[in-house]
Amino acid sequence: MRRLFLIVTALMLALAGPAQADPLAGLSKSERADTLRFAVNNSLFTLYHEVGHLLIDRLKLPLLGREEDAADNMATWMLLQKRTPDANQALEDAASGWMISGKIYGDAYDDEDYAAGYTPDRHRSMQIVCLMVGADGPAFRPVANSYSMQADRQRSCHFDYEVLDRSMRALLDNPGTGTQVDVRYHNGGQRLRTAERIFRSSGIFDSVAEEVRRGYRMEGRVKFTARRCGEPNAFYDPETVEVIFCYELVQDFLQMYVDELPEISRK
Repeated sequence: MRRLFLIVTALMLALAGPAQADPLAGLSKSERADTLRFAVNNSLFTLYHEVGHLLIDRLKLPLLGREEDAADNMATWMLLQKRTPDANQALEDAASGWMISGKIYGDAYDDEDYAAGYTPDRHRSMQIVCLMVGADGPAFRPVANSYSMQADRQRSCHFDYEVLDRSMRALLDNPGTGTQVDVRYHNGGQRLRTAERIFRSSGIFDSVAEEVRRGYRMEGRVKFTARRCGEPNAFYDPETVEVIFCYELVQDFLQMYVDELPEISRK
């Protein structure tokens, strides 16, 4: 039985209890499971993205280009190294998440957006797909085809992945182990109770923290903090050496998927 199924089952049991206003209310069992999977997997990709920022900062990794793009590439690469169905599904959900986000906000940009350090959401989605098909064409060609990625681009994605893979292996060669990582969950409050329970029950925060603890050697302590922030967000704070994940972001992922359910069910 796949680990993802166990996680989703645990989440559904954890959420059983008094009725509450949440995005999962009124969904069928299968819709509920799909929504939970989507929210957890997008949260997981986001965590690896923030770990990318952490590594760039603490390991003083060289950086050419936008740091946000580099963090996305690092997150994608880290998940691809797992070579598991669950990790592959997480990447598919992350690509879908950025595509849905781009559609929701209409990819409407003004001068301030173009001057910011973020690439448009749909581009971020396609970059994940490109690296996937570049890493393993036969395995991920159906995913690339579902996004109508042209065959020529799919073939050239191999070179994109090759450069990323070579770069990551050179940068993280013998990184050492023994980083001290402190994980802390704050109370999300009544409004974010569902999001908090999903995030805690998924185990992804502790799992990624353990990968950092065992996979790298960084001076001092690294903090992993889950809390309410007043906005759907996740970020790395270099001043406190802290990866902060906001419960509001889980809530946002849940609502994003639920809002798409009628269209998703028609595919």
